[in-house]
Parts: sequence; structure tokens; C-alpha cells
Amino acid sequence: MRVNLHPLIQLHHIDQQIASLNQRISRIPQQIQEVDRKLDRFQRAVQEKQKLINENQMKRKELEGDLALIETKRNRYKEQLDTVKTNKEYIALQHEIEGVNLAIRQIEDQILAQMEEAEQFKGQLEEAQRARAREENVLLEEKKVVQAEAERLNTEMSGLNDERSKWIKEIPPPIFEVYQRVALHRRGIAMSEARDEICQECQMRIRPQLFQEIKRNDTMITCESCSRILYYLPPAGNQDFDLQPT
Repeated sequence: MRVNLHPLIQLHHIDQQIASLNQRISRIPQQIQEVDRKLDRFQRAVQEKQKLINENQMKRKELEGDLALIETKRNRYKEQLDTVKTNKEYIALQHEIEGVNLAIRQIEDQILAQMEEAEQFKGQLEEAQRARAREENVLLEEKKVVQAEAERLNTEMSGLNDERSKWIKEIPPPIFEVYQRVALHRRGIAMSEARDEICQECQMRIRPQLFQEIKRNDTMITCESCSRILYYLPPAGNQDFDLQPT
């Protein structure tokens, strides 16, 4: 059966471009997610430092509350010194006051340590905020570039699909059905260029006589090895064939 393979060849190259675009488009969400993960990492670093500061402040408030209670207790003991009647009671109160003073010094030391720690945390927070601000601009710009590329690829895909629909109309339905069936069983690649008596998809040699028939591009001839539809591309500049490889 004689058939003009030129529309089918055009469709084949468009389908390969579409497949390539689909692969590139499929990677876009992952690229955007990676940018978002980097942004989230800087944001979490800031949040973690802020959490440390908040915990430090809570600990200091607890210590200051404990200190206030102990100081109240000490003041009460001091007031009792003026009311004791025996030397034994006085010594006992003095002992209690010394114990309270020791506890106060210990809490004051802990508060001081918390204040020093708070200064360290504050510096770390400021550094994390600077890193976030510095990298955020870069990452958001990177995200814009990726999103713009996604829009461009989708626009290109839309154009290719329109072109594909036009070429399908030029192909007889039985031929198109064969093309679809081969593509289904050959990883989406239904056709293969025959060049120098070799199938370019499976690299199997083509018999010379068969190669001469393939060069006419007017018959559905399949590769004896991979079963793809074989076609021939004349040298560039050939006036009888306007298809250029993509």
C-alpha cells in the first residue's frame, strides 16, 4: 500500500518534542519544591532561635518568681529577729537566714546565666534572620525563573499540540492507528530514521534492497528488529523534502 509518510514523519518529530517537553515540565514541581524546602529551612532556623529565646525568658521569669518568694521569706525571718526572746531562737533564725541567702545567691547566679545565654540566643537569632533575608531574595528570584520557565514550556506545549492536531488530519485513520499501536508498545517512539542502512533506534542493519524502498517514504515498512516504522531523511537542502530533523 502506497502512502505519503511525510505527515507521519512530521507527527513523529512533534511527538518526540512533546515527550521531551513533558519530561521537562514534570521536573518543574520538584524544582519548586526544592526552592520551598530551602526557604522553609531558613524560616525554621529563625523559629528555632526564637523558641530558644522564649524558653529562656520563661525560665528567667520562673527564677525571678522563686527569688521573690525566697526574698519574702528572708524579710519575714529578719522581722522575727526583733521578736525572739532567747539566744537559741536568735541563732536558729540566723541559720535560716544564711540558708535563704545561699539560696538567693544560687538563684541570682542562675538568672545571670540565663541573661548571658539570652544574649547568645539573640545574636544567633539576628544571624539567622540575616541569613533568611539574604537567601530569601535569591530563592524567590530562582522560584520566579522556574515558574516563568513552566509557563513558557506550557505555551510551547500548547502550540505543539495544535500543530499535532493539524498533522493528524493529514494522515489516513488506518495509518494513524498503526502509528499509535506501535508507539504504545515501543515506549512512545513509533518511528525510527533509517540512515546508512541502520535503524537509528535499535542499531540493527537494514538489508540494502529494503533500505532503497524505505528511502522513497511511500510505504509502511517496519524494522525487522524493533518493529518501528522506518523512514528516511534526505540530506539537508533537498528540495523534494522539507522536513528537517528536530
